[in-house]
Amino acid sequence: PDGRVYFSDIGNRIMAYDPRTGRTSVYREPSGRANGLDFDPRGRLVAAEGANTGGNRRVTITEKDGSVRVLADRWQGKRFNSPNDLTIDTQGRVYFSDPRYTGDQPREIATESVYRIDTNGTVTQIITDVQKPNGVILSPDMKTLYVADSNRAGNQHLLAYPLMLDGSV
Repeated sequence: PDGRVYFSDIGNRIMAYDPRTGRTSVYREPSGRANGLDFDPRGRLVAAEGANTGGNRRVTITEKDGSVRVLADRWQGKRFNSPNDLTIDTQGRVYFSDPRYTGDQPREIATESVYRIDTNGTVTQIITDVQKPNGVILSPDMKTLYVADSNRAGNQHLLAYPLMLDGSV
């Protein structure tokens, strides 16, 4: 609402640019190697935190008071590969990609997939027919989930999944 633009510095910070002053400042450091960012319907910043040194391999929300709360860090008891990007629907459900580009941590989930976090905290794996899901975004009418399948040695295309009212594809 204040016009600031938030963006990830993959080096392990979240930055904020204020167009009124022309200044950029650190919003959160360390960020858990945050990449994808979006605001939920209540104006709180949600971050996909990746793998590699300093990475937390989770999805978090920064509350209005600045505290950071984990929305999800596991699926079926297994740690995520490296949450990369996310988008949020008007109901507050978070959709995020979980590829593995970097990081030496052992992988616990064999697939690189797209997940949904419901407002009650339930995590559901919703897309598995991709090689390396990267960017994700919802259409303005919330009826299509777009996923960039970005495998340098394989698929490099944009996929469109019709989105059902329950958040499934």
